[in-house]
Amino acid sequence: MVGGLWQIDNDNGGAAAYHSLHLNSSRPLTQYPSYPMPQDWPDYPNHELMVEYFEAFADHFNLRELITFNTAVATVERLDDGGWRVTTSDGATTEYDHVIVANGHHSVPKTPTLEGEFTGETMHSHDYRSAEVFRGKRVLVIGVGNSGMDIACDASRLADETYLSTRHGVHVLPKYALGRPIDQLSSPLSTHIPFAVERLLYEAIVRIAVGKPEDRGLPKPDHRLLSAHPTVSAELLDRVGHGDVVMKPNISRADGTTISFDDGTSVEVDLIVFATGYRITFPFLDPAVIDPADNTLRLYQRVVPPHLPGLWFVGFIQTVGSGIPLYEYQAEWVAELLSGDCVLPSEAEMDAWLERDAQALSKRYLRSTRHTIQVDYWRYIRSVKGEMGRRAASSPSVFGRIRSALPG
Repeated sequence: MVGGLWQIDNDNGGAAAYHSLHLNSSRPLTQYPSYPMPQDWPDYPNHELMVEYFEAFADHFNLRELITFNTAVATVERLDDGGWRVTTSDGATTEYDHVIVANGHHSVPKTPTLEGEFTGETMHSHDYRSAEVFRGKRVLVIGVGNSGMDIACDASRLADETYLSTRHGVHVLPKYALGRPIDQLSSPLSTHIPFAVERLLYEAIVRIAVGKPEDRGLPKPDHRLLSAHPTVSAELLDRVGHGDVVMKPNISRADGTTISFDDGTSVEVDLIVFATGYRITFPFLDPAVIDPADNTLRLYQRVVPPHLPGLWFVGFIQTVGSGIPLYEYQAEWVAELLSGDCVLPSEAEMDAWLERDAQALSKRYLRSTRHTIQVDYWRYIRSVKGEMGRRAASSPSVFGRIRSALPG
């Protein structure tokens, strides 16, 4: 079934969408560059329109006939003489020169262990579908990412009480600012100004639009805007201001249905929703080949493992806004590498880039598994386009002129 995580009734059981879900990035900056969304669609389409869009995309490019549905990849093994052996759940084995890994990073929920014992109900945001589950209950949502804030707002309409717990303050971006979707205030021109200047501009816009988080009932952030992945919410600040959602700090302990917090307060809770993110996993790859421990991946430009010829990764990025257009740029770059129309730098150059990138991430972002794959939207597009301009005559490639990606 086409639609992936957006398809609520996905036949693989891996859907992460819920009935109230809308994009938190605007339509023009979410669509694939090669296939625009209809102009009469809303600024922030819902999950049903997104499924319709992906299905139309698949049909437009005749992709369905290339997809083997209802068949999982069991193992991907490296061959001694190069290439990869892929075994699927139906027992079939095929050898390929190249394998592109694109299983995503929102499929394996990450659930923390609470100190003590909680005897109420629990669920992860991955399994949330409808607000009816909250009716008449006292609900605690843990985590202030986009899903956590969405779910807390949903819960506040039907729950008797709704609490939202966070370990630290966050910056909340509105969906609109200065009369436009907020992500449309950026542009490719931002790649030509220093990041420090860009941040100052965004801080000014957000301050004008919504004020300081601590003035709106949220804890004061311990970092500046864009030093952690911000959350986009059109409702949360109003829900907190109305008293419908009560902010709480980090949990210190659970005793039965009593939840105690670091500030010494406690509340009675019937249901906890863990909106605590996901783990990157490759169950079909031996960890000796690549191990995404702590969501860390050593991938040149988030795509290429320098010392594993023929293995590529698409979709393992996170940005302020949508990653969907960036995935297409990644795929186009890999296609040009496979055809030999462009080349990679040497292994040494890629390793040096990885070291610089790790240092830059460490300097800019809070230490968190949420930021290991973070990129800037427009700067990343510029980087990938630059890679596509690296022609064969300009520098040697560790892969040389790569063979066809067809099976066997």
